[in-house]
Amino acid sequence: MKKTIIALLFPFVLVTTGCSALDEFSNGLDYVPAATDYVTDVQQFASDVPALTETAITDKEARIQLEESLTAMKTNIDTFNELTPPEMLEDVHNEALAYNDTLEQGIDMYLAGIEDGEFNTELLNESGILDDVEKYTNLLDDFNQLIESE
Repeated sequence: MKKTIIALLFPFVLVTTGCSALDEFSNGLDYVPAATDYVTDVQQFASDVPALTETAITDKEARIQLEESLTAMKTNIDTFNELTPPEMLEDVHNEALAYNDTLEQGIDMYLAGIEDGEFNTELLNESGILDDVEKYTNLLDDFNQLIESE
């Protein structure tokens, strides 16, 4: 009787633990490219925003484009925050979440300045939007090192 119960439970245990490992592997396959794309987007955003801000001070169309860029970055942040990292990348992902919080607060501050009509390059510096971009680059390096070490 014990052998029959064990024989019946063994495939169930094997399948459930196998599914867990498969999910973890699948998370890794989805997460790493998404995280890499996200960091690249943050770097591009940080590269584009200063010049766009300069132009937006005197050009209404550039101001609209700046608002769209800021809003799109907020959407990118939210999308990244919803990703489920594989277990080995959870610490790095949590670090990115903290940076995202700071970045999103800076974007909100800058968007409020645009709405109030009181935005300029100094506000961009005060918002801190560009301050943490180097940290994202370092996170990408951390992602890659963790992936290579596994």
